[in-house]
Amino acid sequence: MPQLFRRFLLVILGISLLLLGGCWNRREIETLAFVMAAGIDKAVEPDKVQLTVQIARPAALVSTTGGSGALERAFWLVSSTGYTSFDATRNFASQSSRRLFWAHNRWLVIGEEMAREGLQDILDLFVRDGESRRTVKLAVFKGGKASDFLTTELEMERLGSEAYVGIVQNASTGLSTMVDINIHQFLLALAGEGIEPVAICAECINRPPDVDIRGQMERGTISLAPRITGAAVFRGSQLVGWLNKPEARGYNWVAGKAKSSIIVIDRPEDETKYVGIELMRASSKIKPEIVNGKPRVTVTIQAEGTIGDIEDMSLVTDSRAAITSMERRMATVIANEITSTLRKAQELGSDIFGFGQTIYQRYPREWKHLRETWNDQGFKELEVKIEVKSKIRRSGLIEIGLPIRR
Repeated sequence: MPQLFRRFLLVILGISLLLLGGCWNRREIETLAFVMAAGIDKAVEPDKVQLTVQIARPAALVSTTGGSGALERAFWLVSSTGYTSFDATRNFASQSSRRLFWAHNRWLVIGEEMAREGLQDILDLFVRDGESRRTVKLAVFKGGKASDFLTTELEMERLGSEAYVGIVQNASTGLSTMVDINIHQFLLALAGEGIEPVAICAECINRPPDVDIRGQMERGTISLAPRITGAAVFRGSQLVGWLNKPEARGYNWVAGKAKSSIIVIDRPEDETKYVGIELMRASSKIKPEIVNGKPRVTVTIQAEGTIGDIEDMSLVTDSRAAITSMERRMATVIANEITSTLRKAQELGSDIFGFGQTIYQRYPREWKHLRETWNDQGFKELEVKIEVKSKIRRSGLIEIGLPIRR
């Protein structure tokens, strides 16, 4: 019996060695082109798409300080066309000596013209392919082509993709006046009941002199810089409009994504002066109801902040009364931003807040009669009650004012 067991074990080990050995699908790092950001536009040729990618140049990234390589651009910007996104990807083989590798891609931007026609034909590759990740940030370039946006750079970063993602992370945690959306979150909203997707809004800042960096290998004067603010509003897979900064923050209040921000209000004692309140935390609750056969939604926002700065330090007042007034003004600002965003979304016929989804979850039977005309009628006529409870917790290291001699 032991001898038979040993033979059986040897056979298993031998088979395992055959299965585990070898690198039949190996890919050497020297043969790969690392895609860091990508953009999709309509191509000049009919029925084709243009795919533009930022490819990292490792030699420029590791250049020594002060050497000639420090001035080199750290990425190569190149475009290809095809009938589908996958076709355009494979066509890069005729321009690049290395195969595109998508695992490090962090940014996908869509040109406005392409976004208005719909994203249903171009996103499949980035979900189906095993290399690409669903955590890639999804943006729409307002007023231009994605290939133009990918030419933008920042002085603080060598790679454009790092600049884009860094701005999104910094602005979403410090301002809350833009949205932070990846491909996975976009697709969840696209497939969900009673909710429409939003995407990051990308813009460009022109800096004179107007120098086209695409044709040069050295980083000289940066003429185009990226700006991330507001939001792109979709109805289904088609872009239908934009949110500005206050409206984007209004969306974040309702969505529970307002992390930190600065709320500027008039000073109670002198309305020609301002008070800056730093948002510390905020929460949102959406309560749907069916009243007399009609849907109604109540949005409750709770926000806490601290006083960041006050104009005119010499003006000393009763601190408790002043703070109470500031809390009311803070609540008014939040309510006004939500109301403005709600009106914009109703005009566009896009329930980006997911009010329909909350009705579907609580009243699935009634939702069957509402879903077909929700964006065109139900959402546009929806009664929304906004309740805001604000609280100022701290005033910093000083009181409301200082006894400064005038």
